[in-house]
Amino acid sequence: MRAHVPLARTPHEDARRRFLKQGSALVAAGLAVGCRLPEPSKALASASGDPAPQPGEFEPNAWVRVLPDNSVKLVVHKHDSGTGTHTALAAVVGEELDVDPLRVDVITPENPFFPAYIHPLWKVFSTGGSTSVSLEYDRLRHAGATARAMLVSAAAAQWNVPVESCTTNDGEVLHTGSGRHATYGSLAQAAAQLPAPQHVVLKDPAQFRYIGKLQKKRDARQKAMGRFPYSVDVRLPGMLVAVVTRAPVIDARVRHVDSTDALKVPGVRQVLQIPGRPDVLGGNQAGVAVLADDYWSAHQGQAALKVEWEDSPMETFDSATLPAAQAAWLDQPDARVVHTILTGTQTPSGASGTRAIEAAYTMPYKAQNALEPINVTVWAKDGGMSYWGGIQVPSTAQEAADVIAGIPVERVTIHELVSGGSFGSRESKYWLFEATWLAMQTGVPVKLMNSREDEMRALFYHSASHHRVRGTLDNAGQLASFELRAVMPASPEQWEPGYFDRPDRMDYSTTEAINDREFAYTAPRLDIGWVRHETGVPTGWYRAVSYIPNVFAVESFVDEAAHAAQRDPLAFRLAQLRDDPRHAHVLREAAARAGWHDSLPPGTALGISTNRAYDSYIAVIARVAKRGDGVVVERLTCVADCGLAVSPAGVEEQLYGGLMWGMGHAMFDHIELRHGQVAQRNFDTYRVMRMADMPSVDIQIVQGAPGKPGGVGELSSPSVAPAVANAVFRLTGKRLRTTPFALDAIAKT
Repeated sequence: MRAHVPLARTPHEDARRRFLKQGSALVAAGLAVGCRLPEPSKALASASGDPAPQPGEFEPNAWVRVLPDNSVKLVVHKHDSGTGTHTALAAVVGEELDVDPLRVDVITPENPFFPAYIHPLWKVFSTGGSTSVSLEYDRLRHAGATARAMLVSAAAAQWNVPVESCTTNDGEVLHTGSGRHATYGSLAQAAAQLPAPQHVVLKDPAQFRYIGKLQKKRDARQKAMGRFPYSVDVRLPGMLVAVVTRAPVIDARVRHVDSTDALKVPGVRQVLQIPGRPDVLGGNQAGVAVLADDYWSAHQGQAALKVEWEDSPMETFDSATLPAAQAAWLDQPDARVVHTILTGTQTPSGASGTRAIEAAYTMPYKAQNALEPINVTVWAKDGGMSYWGGIQVPSTAQEAADVIAGIPVERVTIHELVSGGSFGSRESKYWLFEATWLAMQTGVPVKLMNSREDEMRALFYHSASHHRVRGTLDNAGQLASFELRAVMPASPEQWEPGYFDRPDRMDYSTTEAINDREFAYTAPRLDIGWVRHETGVPTGWYRAVSYIPNVFAVESFVDEAAHAAQRDPLAFRLAQLRDDPRHAHVLREAAARAGWHDSLPPGTALGISTNRAYDSYIAVIARVAKRGDGVVVERLTCVADCGLAVSPAGVEEQLYGGLMWGMGHAMFDHIELRHGQVAQRNFDTYRVMRMADMPSVDIQIVQGAPGKPGGVGELSSPSVAPAVANAVFRLTGKRLRTTPFALDAIAKT
């Protein structure tokens, strides 16, 4: 998941992060701290956020604070959607600062738009793309080491001893010769007077106490007990709760609203029409909001609402015809190929000694369906705009405030809270635009809440895709050529106007896994490209984005090529693999753990798939078995090399969650659009993975580059569907080229 958000204004305020220091000034300027404190009541009871900074606070950089009361705070500018990002980042700082990371208070910055917090790749203020730990690792290590060095220097100066004679341990500076010791808090004021060192010595990884060793997750107990505060728990004085009935047909506008019965529902206060914003890429559809004292009243008012809608050109759209339309688009003169890889000379498919293979692979629209539906609280007050919620992309909140209300970035406040999942849904814009508009109209705090039904019909899904792959084999059974065309809409078109005018016209979020850095295989001729195809259906971000369809196509086709060459699928991959020992290692390890070369019981088979992403590598092997007329997935074996696993328990959780996510793609996930309307309404019509559907899982983490972490949050899901499909072919002889798979009756097809 990633976000490319144009900034209406770029802040160039003081080089210091907290250019307004006093608490009163912070509140007046709309820059209150968005701090998640241990007690939910403290975190959510006040609109002014965290108390003002204490006198004597030591703040050596934009990430570390040490207070006189011995508390240590880590300012984290990355959103945590339950992935454990805060746990890993706290471990990195705590390691170098020599403080137990589970004792570190994780807070969000008063000014999330400070330049130090900008994403170095996307040039916006955002979290996504499995980049948080990998990109912040070095910077946060230096931040912790700098703070520690300054605290040690302050203690050495007070004791009049050499700096080299002092050490640290769990929040204290110790003098080995005299036995003197001082807490970080007692040294904070003195350390704050020292200049920050230009160079610091980082800890030897052999001495790590926390990095690579954490087995616990922050806030796990609170979450298990149901005491953890989420944005749905926000309560503000005079707050109204809003639910929105959105256009049932894409791009339809409101013709007439009869709110008579809705306004009779006790607790309902207002019914407002929200204008659509088709002028803004990724903007909201037209809708009607019911605002009430509480969610249930608003929900009942929504049920009583009568809305007539105008006709829409999208009424003729039917997703069932989309695969054929995407395939036909490849032969149209306007279907420009944006090449991601083009090497070698053309080898005619009928050339002597070659054998041609061709296949097509399709995937439908898919909904993100995070456990916590979208919700956010917005308050337009005193010329500013404040947001409470899982704000994964602060730049989008800033854009909403600017576009809807003309409020500049320095008057935007973000009260960031951990969210109950995202999978790309919290990188969309529509809900922030709706809530901002409602806040401007009412003048009171407005909490926008989606029901599951609202969420399912809100659009901005993972796009449907079509891949045509062609290849040739030489006399030795090796790939002589590989040609792929990925037909999909532009991923960031909703968020990044003008990107397609770049010289390379490349959409990097649509060409994951099929670019020259990540494509795994070699051949004398590689001709790989993306063909842009827009349908009018608003699409959005999704966990692992285009890795999912691209890996499905590549790994399915490589398996088909191996079969055509009469080669073992593992051996064929290793022979065609780039000279990359880390990638080859995960393949061999996964094969060994899954028993690839062992004799299997009758009625079972193994299928393999692999991919590289976020500077990490993974191999997944699916074991399937016949059950009556169908096939079941019995086991998934997963070996992942993510470089350095900062939090091994967190990495394993993410890999497991990704495997489950990938099983959903293979077995169930699909959104249908009929006559421009979403057919699915809730989990009764949009089947998701259940506990009984999940096979047994074997996960091994390999640390192939111990000096640097890679990404893991979106690593494991793309390889699951092709691994299952390849296993099913080995078992039944039937190729599965379209998801979701109908495994329960595959013997009848």
